Amino acid sequence: MRRLTLSPSRVRAISVLRMSAELPASHSASPSLRTATTDPAPGSPAFDSVLDPTGGGAGGTRATGTGTGAPAQPGRGKVLGWVIGIALAVVVGVGAYAVFGGASDDDDAAKAGGPQTASIARGSADAAALRVEGSVGSVLMSADAADDLLVGAEATGADAAATVLEGDEAVAALTGDASTVRLAPGVAWTLDLAAETDAVTANLTGASVSGVTVTTGARSIDLTLPAPEGDVTIDLQAGLGNFNLHVPAGVAVVVDVVAGAGQVMVDDRTENAVEAGTQIPTEGFAEGDPHYRVTVSSGVGTIMVHHDAA
Repeated sequence: MRRLTLSPSRVRAISVLRMSAELPASHSASPSLRTATTDPAPGSPAFDSVLDPTGGGAGGTRATGTGTGAPAQPGRGKVLGWVIGIALAVVVGVGAYAVFGGASDDDDAAKAGGPQTASIARGSADAAALRVEGSVGSVLMSADAADDLLVGAEATGADAAATVLEGDEAVAALTGDASTVRLAPGVAWTLDLAAETDAVTANLTGASVSGVTVTTGARSIDLTLPAPEGDVTIDLQAGLGNFNLHVPAGVAVVVDVVAGAGQVMVDDRTENAVEAGTQIPTEGFAEGDPHYRVTVSSGVGTIMVHHDAA
């Protein structure tokens, strides 16, 4: 058997062919097609990505654990910045609306000064008690309620409100600039004037009055009352600037000063710096006759008693 001897040039050629055979086959792609890639799952943007839209500082790449970087997606940081800015603007706007706006229709109606009313049905009562409370600019009272009402109340002005609650002592709660309280005529009324107010003006000549108590101070209270039935007390338990009492001609009145008064005027008689323990009656006063007793339990600036012409 004869040995085959190869020349050096043929040996090199065979080696190159073997190396080429061991390489993986190449797959050419059309120049017009891009290689498909799989995007990573979306996640919440890091705070730094919003501040640095390029994703990696001055180099324009995002740092990875292996020290290599991938180009940031152009424009993504700007979009995230706009989204967060809009969200913050919405939150601030909603908060401002909750604090400064959003009033209900009822609030708007009250602030606009629309009248607010309340009442109690007349029933068959021939005697009743009423406490007037709340905070109101002024109170006007009269004895001319509608035939089907025992008490009717109306409040007007900013933040006006009126409620009337039934009970052994009815309660009228009032707020606003001005209020009107109408009482049923032909009823014997016991009144507690407890509203925080500047002035109370009450003409109750159409009703009967069993007693009046003033438990909250006011600048001025002006009462016009009918002839009394028996001994009727008007107790001034709170400080007043002025108290005026109007009664029919011939009605007896005594002013009983318990806590002091600046001035007391009864018809033509005037007393100044009236000390506690002083009594000032009208002319012809008799304890056993029907009369009004004005008890000054707290300091009052001026008290005036007027007899109106018959």
